[in-house]
Amino acid sequence: MMRDGMMKLPIRFLLFILCSLVFTGCSTIKNAKPWHRIILDEEFSSHDMKPDYRWTDYLAQETRLFAQLQQTLNDNPRVDAYRYQFDSSLNALNHTRNWNRSFVLKPQQVRGGVVMLHGLSDSPYSIRSLALHLQQQGFYVIGVRLPGHGTLPTGLLNVRWQDWAAVTELAMHELQKQLGDSKELYMLGYSTGAALALNYALQARENTQMPQPKKLVLLSPMIGVSKFAALSKGLDLAGHLPLLSNERWLNKKPEYNPFKYNSFTVNAGWQAHRLTKQIQGKLQAAAEKNNLTNFPPSLGFQSLVDTTVSTSAVEEFFYRALPESTQKNPSELVIFDINRNRYFAPITRSDNQELLNALFQPTARNYHLVKIGNSTPDTNQVSEWRRPAGILSEQETQLPLEYPRGVFSLSHVAIPFPMNDPTFGLEPDEQEFFGIRLGNLNLRGEKNTLVIPADANQRLNANPFYSYMEKRIDEWLGISPSPAML
Repeated sequence: MMRDGMMKLPIRFLLFILCSLVFTGCSTIKNAKPWHRIILDEEFSSHDMKPDYRWTDYLAQETRLFAQLQQTLNDNPRVDAYRYQFDSSLNALNHTRNWNRSFVLKPQQVRGGVVMLHGLSDSPYSIRSLALHLQQQGFYVIGVRLPGHGTLPTGLLNVRWQDWAAVTELAMHELQKQLGDSKELYMLGYSTGAALALNYALQARENTQMPQPKKLVLLSPMIGVSKFAALSKGLDLAGHLPLLSNERWLNKKPEYNPFKYNSFTVNAGWQAHRLTKQIQGKLQAAAEKNNLTNFPPSLGFQSLVDTTVSTSAVEEFFYRALPESTQKNPSELVIFDINRNRYFAPITRSDNQELLNALFQPTARNYHLVKIGNSTPDTNQVSEWRRPAGILSEQETQLPLEYPRGVFSLSHVAIPFPMNDPTFGLEPDEQEFFGIRLGNLNLRGEKNTLVIPADANQRLNANPFYSYMEKRIDEWLGISPSPAML
């Protein structure tokens, strides 16, 4: 069966297999570091779901999982463990609150509830800032740790997207249980978490027994991924061969990031691909049946340039599929354009302009389309360029915001983090410290001294327009705006 399946793979992939055999020689999983080898058997999978399995059971299983993680670190001490060194400040187990775990935030007075979902290879830390803000605004928040995340990167070797979907549903049932029928429920997802929110909302449209979200907030939604992900299943199968065990990994890197895996498995890419295909298929089928009329209005935020997910897929497969809305608030897509200051113009790739032109071509839409970009090519200050649903013209509103010096674009990983995030911010809050400040690294010295690659900080890690995004989310969830603009 393996031989027959591999005969169908592209020639390039077969050449890759042969080259791997030559160059990896007798490399086996035995040579891997513990976090690339040990699998924690307390991790949840959808196969654990029994009729009476609840969110509280998931939290209890998660407690056992992290106890197993701590024991694993005790049993495998290493001087090059970094995040996985038992007494390291990079180890989230050593902090008062472990933001790699699921969390529940309860406000003093409840106005509504929201389930929040993080991205692939991330942890609940990536939604922490928005979660704390929404708690202050009166929302009961459930931050979900997706299975395979927050522990060892081996958690992504065997996880399935169905495991993530199962926990998403558990959290929504728990939110409804805590709030009852009198409070409105919302969902907020980042990257893969946004895809899971969409998947849940589509499923809930067909099953009225599932708690129904009133609105969605989607940050860098994973509706399309790179074409390479489609080949990752073959790579993963090949990785089970003894001589190719290393090929189950797209990369193995030092783990110094306290809240995100630096290493990435082939299976993770395959599961992302499968989930996006699932969503695209459901959206197409629902659109053909005109079954998206009452789909929850969705507010999306997307960087124009994004090397993780497809920006064009967000518009093509989701927003374009939405029918004309009869609701007061149609869905809305906000695009963070690149910095088009004339200073960057001579060194900017032309295909970025082509993508922007394709997204903003003059055609009427059934959703609001917004661009955040330079007010003029002579300034770093930005404006909101809003094109309401059904309207071809744009309305400009200048914002008291600007691209920071040297920042030429946002990025996929920047969207959910404020500028003062203690780990990823360009201007980190000095009141909190989780072992490292990755957002504003400006290190000088001899090469090959640190484990952090020299180009690690070229990709922006925080969102200079976070305050705008937070304000729009508040308005979207019905929170009365403050007198000040921001």
